[in-house]
Amino acid sequence: MHSIFPEVEAFKTQLEILRRDFICNTRLPDVNASVSFLGQFQGQAVLWNMNLATLHHYRLAAVDAKSTTQQRNLNCPFIEINAGFEGVYQIRVGLDLAVIDEPVIKKSIIMIRNYRRLAIGKIEFCSGNS
Repeated sequence: MHSIFPEVEAFKTQLEILRRDFICNTRLPDVNASVSFLGQFQGQAVLWNMNLATLHHYRLAAVDAKSTTQQRNLNCPFIEINAGFEGVYQIRVGLDLAVIDEPVIKKSIIMIRNYRRLAIGKIEFCSGNS
């Protein structure tokens, strides 16, 4: 049995006090949202710090960074997980939507919690037309 990391436990307590399932640090609706929530990853309870944005937002950011390679790789919805530390993981999610709002956040959290093949790195969800 794995122990719960202190930051994960503290966030769990904060959610219980607030009676919330997640904390969004962005005024909605927007094209980019910063959201924190709990989940499971590799058999452990973790704190996900998610940047959830529209693909258009990510493309604009890539243009600003003058990264044409990165921009070309932003044609499909994706999940990208960076290596975590003590149960805290950074996750980027790009969706082919016009705006991010609370229903989109809730659906994204459910998707991440239910997706069984999550792994460090980027997973793209391209249709055959891309």
